Amino acid sequence: REPYGVIYTSLGCPFSCHFCCINAIFGKPGIRYRSPEKVVEEIGYLVTRYGVKNIKIIDEMFVLNKEHVNGICDLIIEKGYDLNIWAYARVNTVNRELLLKLRDAGFKWLAYGIESGNNKVLKSVTKGITIEKTKEIIKLTQDIGINVIGNYIFGLPEDNLQSMEDTLDLAIELNCEFANIYCATAYPGSSLYTQALEEGWKLPDTWVGYSPYSYEHLPIQTKYLSSSDVLRFRDDAYVRYYGNERYQKMVEEKLGKEGLLS
Repeated sequence: REPYGVIYTSLGCPFSCHFCCINAIFGKPGIRYRSPEKVVEEIGYLVTRYGVKNIKIIDEMFVLNKEHVNGICDLIIEKGYDLNIWAYARVNTVNRELLLKLRDAGFKWLAYGIESGNNKVLKSVTKGITIEKTKEIIKLTQDIGINVIGNYIFGLPEDNLQSMEDTLDLAIELNCEFANIYCATAYPGSSLYTQALEEGWKLPDTWVGYSPYSYEHLPIQTKYLSSSDVLRFRDDAYVRYYGNERYQKMVEEKLGKEGLLS
């Protein structure tokens, strides 16, 4: 909702997920932080000059360094800003205390990279999380009163139809308030791109082929499935996720009948 602002509080990411190309920009895994004082000064400018209430923190991984996050939250709370903020987190970088602080500072949405509902697939892309931890943290986040954006990827190299079904089953079980459902794509600069070259897997001929929702999109094939298999499953997953009864009931409770899918 307008007025709306987007800010960075850090640059880079210290992790090396197989499917991600962010570190290609910076040369290696790593992260640099802006000071909490500078960040909140910028937020104050958006609030007082433009009346901004809705803010996206676009850091690759905002909830990572507790000192950095607490410093920003404490200053926002001290200023008394009434904000609706969303940011990225990992299920292994948050706890109850930090989530409560985020909520009190106005963080109403956290996006988690859940990626897969199959532990073998997760391990193969060096994600560094487990399904059990994911379930624990998503429930804790929602119980505290923060909405969750779940990010899921279909078609990682070890995916087959059953493991993708595991991912969709997990997504429906977690019932996050919003879900991004992607196909694995071998972005240049990622380890997945290098693997695709080594395996001789077909890559997009044009840049638009890397765009996840374009008609020309060409996701990576897996060891067991074609690109078409993955796309077909992804499209079906959207319908099954957003159309399932539990999700529709949650939307109706939060937004009323006008928020339901027709």
